[in-house]
Amino acid sequence: MEFSQSITELITSRSSWRSYKSQTLEPELHSQIIDYINRQTQGPLGHTTRFQLIEKDDPLRIDNASFGTYGFIKNARNFIAGAVKKGTRHWEDYGYNLEKIILKMTDLNLGTCWLGGTFKRSEFGPLLKVGTKEVIPAITPVGNGTKNRAIRDRVIRWGAKSRTRRPWEILFFDGSFSLPLSVSNAGKFAKALEMVRLAPSASNRQPWRIVRHGGTFHFYLQRTPNYSGFTKSKDLQRVDMGIAMCHFDLTVREAGIVGGWIESEPKLDLLELAEYIISWEEYK
Repeated sequence: MEFSQSITELITSRSSWRSYKSQTLEPELHSQIIDYINRQTQGPLGHTTRFQLIEKDDPLRIDNASFGTYGFIKNARNFIAGAVKKGTRHWEDYGYNLEKIILKMTDLNLGTCWLGGTFKRSEFGPLLKVGTKEVIPAITPVGNGTKNRAIRDRVIRWGAKSRTRRPWEILFFDGSFSLPLSVSNAGKFAKALEMVRLAPSASNRQPWRIVRHGGTFHFYLQRTPNYSGFTKSKDLQRVDMGIAMCHFDLTVREAGIVGGWIESEPKLDLLELAEYIISWEEYK
């Protein structure tokens, strides 16, 4: 089994940690992390991802100065960082795979925190040997979180309203964007959609919108106006879509529902700033 706990347990228990105990990882745990991240090489939409466990005090590093996280992370000695080659949907594939890694770290009782716009790519790029056609969409610290959250951590969580999620009628629709999908009408897919609703996102914007057509679920990105996470060098809301895809995919698999990702954009009247990403279809 890939996880020792159920996906729903991991998703609901996962929390962002920004303050860590200043201690090294135990050798066995270190090996487990390396083994797992080395196997997350293929995204569901076809892009190759590669991840690396970067240690602050690695003796092979010439400069062991603090990694640049703009003060958002305290005392972390280990980070999981990765790169992906630019393509059609590379942001989504990277988000999917890194969220899967983060859920595995949760399964190992380790703290993590999505960092998309609050780390210095220039410091991690050389360590990852990033190619000219690659990008580093996001990273995460990994380690043992402090028992109690630091005041700064609590303030950041409060500012981002980390535990607040949009209601179903804003996120999920039945046949068109004019008809919200209720929990009762979602049937066997209700749990998977609820896990999407609980997914983390940059600044907690929750940009995913899903329209159901029978056994097909069409994923859309509704962009946040003037959001700073959308630039030529990074598109954090498309990374968020990958996170949502990960939660949906892993949950339906655990439920024994068989299906896969397809490109099948329906002709719908779209919400403002909405764009089609991908669809998931149940196999008959």
